[in-house]
Amino acid sequence: MAYFRWLYREITSINTAGSIMLAFILGVQLALFLSNPITFLSVITLFATLLGSACTVYMMIGKPINGLLGLISALGYIYINWQAGHYASVLDQIVFILLIDLPLIVTWKTWGHRIVDGVKFLRIRGWVITLVVMLLLWVPVIWIYTHLGDTNPVWDAIVLIIGATASIYVFMGYGDSYTLWLMSDFVNICLWVSALFAGYSASSLPMLLTMAFYLATALYGRFWSIWSGKQNK
Repeated sequence: MAYFRWLYREITSINTAGSIMLAFILGVQLALFLSNPITFLSVITLFATLLGSACTVYMMIGKPINGLLGLISALGYIYINWQAGHYASVLDQIVFILLIDLPLIVTWKTWGHRIVDGVKFLRIRGWVITLVVMLLLWVPVIWIYTHLGDTNPVWDAIVLIIGATASIYVFMGYGDSYTLWLMSDFVNICLWVSALFAGYSASSLPMLLTMAFYLATALYGRFWSIWSGKQNK
């Protein structure tokens, strides 16, 4: 019962900015869902995108309930990306579950204590190393997923690299993760724009809209939330 009371407090702790964002994306996704044929994939896409959007909102305000929301949405995203042939994005979602969702669910009482006194940030040297490693990994990861039959290995590979790196930094308590989420959201938008024009996934448009929403929450999280560091000064 204590867990369910905690869930209720977490859900109702959303701020004004988060409420407006969620209301907007809920309306957009429902309108899109109802204006197209309803299939098993479209239902999964609707629930995954809505819960994923809620996950990013609660993450940007530093609430550990995003672990439960993220786990459910990530399972949906795994199915959506597998259907689209985005196999690198499937692995990205698995990494997200292992490094963010499951730790948040397991440590629901104490997770927020890690950032109550402020988050850590990389220095210039740390950023240089991070960017160099990601760039060095891009070509071999493209090669791997090309041979695995990925439908869009160039964009999908960098989605995995940036997303996995961001997940690692969230796990370690770094506010810099939001800079990486911004990069990840941008390349995810490119991935789903490509999928939309190529026409190989019925989930392309709702996923594209969700990635644009993620970009908005990442901007808020990077510059105005607890993760920005401004609230600790």
